[in-house]
Amino acid sequence: MIVAVIVTYNRKELLGENIQMLLEQTRSIDRICIVDNCSTDGTPKYLQKNGWKNNNQFVYIRTESNIGGAGGFYTGTKAAFELGADWILLMDDDGKMADKFMLECLMSVAEQLYESNIADRKLFINALVQQGEMLSFKMGIKYTVQQALDASRSGILEGEANPFNGTLISRELVEKIGFPNKEFFIKGDEVDYKQRTLDAGGYIATVVNARYLHPRPKTQEKTVLGIKVPFIVEAAWKEYYTARNFTYMYKCQKHYKAIVFEIIFVKLLAVFSMKCKKISIIKMLLKGVYDGWKGKLGPNVRTS
Repeated sequence: MIVAVIVTYNRKELLGENIQMLLEQTRSIDRICIVDNCSTDGTPKYLQKNGWKNNNQFVYIRTESNIGGAGGFYTGTKAAFELGADWILLMDDDGKMADKFMLECLMSVAEQLYESNIADRKLFINALVQQGEMLSFKMGIKYTVQQALDASRSGILEGEANPFNGTLISRELVEKIGFPNKEFFIKGDEVDYKQRTLDAGGYIATVVNARYLHPRPKTQEKTVLGIKVPFIVEAAWKEYYTARNFTYMYKCQKHYKAIVFEIIFVKLLAVFSMKCKKISIIKMLLKGVYDGWKGKLGPNVRTS
C-alpha cells in the first residue's frame, strides 16, 4: 500500500498541481493524505470543488492551528502509518513530480532494495530534486543535475537525498525511528529525519531518473575559507528556527564546530553582506542558538 502525504499552507493552486501529477502516475497511489496547516486561502473549498475532499482515495486532515511543516509531516506520516502504508511518499505543496513516471521509477528501485533486504528494509529513497538544469538544493559539492548524474552509480546516489521532496520511506523505517519531530515547527525536520535514518543503520539514496520539481531558494554563492557556501537570509523569525533547530541537532551529534562555523560565523557573514533587517535578524539568530543549545523546542516565536 502506497500513501502519499502532502503538507500544505495557503498554496491551494500549487497544491492542485501536485495532486494532479499524483493522479497521473503510471504507478497508482492507494491513498493521498493532505495535511492542511489551517490554511486561510480557501483550501478546503478548493479541494471540495475539485472532488478531492470527500473522496475515498483522499484523506483530508485540517489542523486546528498552523503547526508548521514539521508538525504537518509528523501528522501526515503518522496518519499514513496508521492506515497501514507499506510505503509513504512525502512532499510539500510547492513541488510536484516532473512526469507521470516518477513514482514508478522510484518504486522500481525501492522494491529491488527491499527484496535484497538491504539495511533490514529501513529505506529512505528520494527523487532528484531540480529546477531546470540546477539542483534545487545542493548535494555535497554537486549543484547541477549533470553533476548528480555523473556521480551516480547505476542510477543511484547512495547516502544523499533532499527530503521531504519526493521522499519515499518504508514502513520498516518508520517502525524503527518513528515520525518526524513535530517540535521543530519549521526548518531542519527533514535533515533530522535523514540523520535519524543514518543513526538507525537505514539506507539513504537518490534515484537520479526519478525527477521532482521544486523552486530553488534565492541564494548568493560565496567562498568562505576556501569552501563554496550559499548565502541566504530569510525573515528574522525563520532565521530563529533555522538557528535553533540546527544548533539542537549539531549539539546532539556533538558537532560543536558546525554550530560556531555554519550557524553563527557563516550566517553573520551573510547578514552583513546582504540587504536585510540586520539587527532584528542577529537578535533572533542568537536567541535561536541559545534556545537550541538548551533544547527549547516548539513554536517559540511569532511567524511574522
